[in-house]
Amino acid sequence: MIEFLSFLSGFGFSILVWWLSIRKRPIALSRKIVIGLISTVGITGMVWLSGVLIAHFLRKFGAVP
Repeated sequence: MIEFLSFLSGFGFSILVWWLSIRKRPIALSRKIVIGLISTVGITGMVWLSGVLIAHFLRKFGAVP
């Protein structure tokens, strides 16, 4: 569950980054799509991996079943 929530929060933050910064840039649409995909994979992946690490240690210490 922690992993899923971290994935959703990472994906949501990626959408926020797209909306606030990438969408407004004066560059070609194809370049915006490439930049958006790379940043989405990077942001979502890092936040998800952080959630996996947190869940692992919480389970290891018995805080979460």
